[in-house]
Amino acid sequence: MSTRTDRTPVSEPPSAAELPERSRVIAWRIAGKALPLYLSMLSTLIGSAVTAAVLGNTGTVQLAAYALVIAVFNPMIMVVHGTLRGSLPFFTENEGSPRALAPVLRDGLWLGLFLGIVGGLMILAVPLGARWIGVAEPTVAALGFYPLLMAGYVVLAAVKNATTVLLVGLGHTRAVLALSLAAVAFSLVSTPALVLGLGPFPALGLLGAGLSMLAMNVVTVGLNFAVVRRGTILRGHRIGFGAPRWAGIGRMAKVGLPTGSTLLIKSGSLSVLAVVVARIGPEEAAMHQVAVVLVGMAFISFVGVGQATVPFTVRAALVRDRALVVRTVVASYLVSIPVVLVSGALLWWAAGPVVGLFTDDPRVHAGVVALVPLLCLVGAFDALQSAPNSGLLGLKDTRPALYAFALGYGVLVLSSVPLMERGGLTALWSAYAAATAFLVVAQWFSFLRMSRRVVRETPPELSA
Repeated sequence: MSTRTDRTPVSEPPSAAELPERSRVIAWRIAGKALPLYLSMLSTLIGSAVTAAVLGNTGTVQLAAYALVIAVFNPMIMVVHGTLRGSLPFFTENEGSPRALAPVLRDGLWLGLFLGIVGGLMILAVPLGARWIGVAEPTVAALGFYPLLMAGYVVLAAVKNATTVLLVGLGHTRAVLALSLAAVAFSLVSTPALVLGLGPFPALGLLGAGLSMLAMNVVTVGLNFAVVRRGTILRGHRIGFGAPRWAGIGRMAKVGLPTGSTLLIKSGSLSVLAVVVARIGPEEAAMHQVAVVLVGMAFISFVGVGQATVPFTVRAALVRDRALVVRTVVASYLVSIPVVLVSGALLWWAAGPVVGLFTDDPRVHAGVVALVPLLCLVGAFDALQSAPNSGLLGLKDTRPALYAFALGYGVLVLSSVPLMERGGLTALWSAYAAATAFLVVAQWFSFLRMSRRVVRETPPELSA
């Protein structure tokens, strides 16, 4: 008999009869949840692009100062969001009981707050770090209060993301899309107004961008909490920060930190590859950067599919049906593979005009177009590895994914210099494709091994 020290109510697991058995039915339901998440990610990218475009009209020094902060902000917010994704299975397995779910949400909010504070401190350290590495003083001076505003943004974004993950775990992905569109709409109005001084507003430049982003998060945090209170099973229940339950927060962090670390490994490895390529020459660096952007834009859909799959894997694990656990992950391929094939075909077919949007250098253009088959291969393998990755998250053991990413990308980074010197970008991107293929095999092996525990183990505690 299990012992419980926090006396949190336990949600009843779903019955096998409540879960779809056929892969096509599972895939259809995954697609319905994944589409809003995909559109939400696209809208966020548009909002970020608008901010960068607006700042591009304010002056070179301010744009350089913005780039300094973003160089720290992007990987930090990626780790924060990736780590909070580890709370997803805890939310889903308690979706049947608001009394059990409410304290789990509080655990997620505390974890988000801790992560946000760490991220905020990293942003605040940007001016000091910039001076230490020798950044020109005019650029550092142009930062002004921007790091402070962005530190506040990171804290609020982390807390908000805890509620967003809750909505994903409960299947309210349309609400996630609506909230994302509201945030982007606010940003599209406030950023140009505050940065460029449109209408009655003075032109504040970089300070205006920080104020816009902070104000956007203040508004959307309130909207997120309102949606959770009124549009989910937690209606009428107290949500917010209560006394922290360290055991629950620790369990979430144990699942989430490896997930966040895999994203950091990937982004850090790509940064190292960019430096390695830049050593060869500016044309190669431009080709590589455009190639990375194209892969990210063309194949981002599999991220939404992976997140949408996790709740189905969690529910199958709760009824101790290994075959159904595996089937939920395989079913996600029925959604992601057709989309990836269409995306790859469009990229292959329209490579010339699309690359022309990024560069007018004929050599860079020809070099990127020549890489398109490898870009499609990398994107396809990345989508294939996302499925077992989401399966490991659904089983709440993400350490094998961390080990696979560390090994795969580690070998890629270590071999990048000789590959680039001997075979150029073709050899480097071929190795990149091999690294992602390794992730597919390694994570499937780990997922199948972990899924056996679904049947062998005694029923787990259903609360965090």
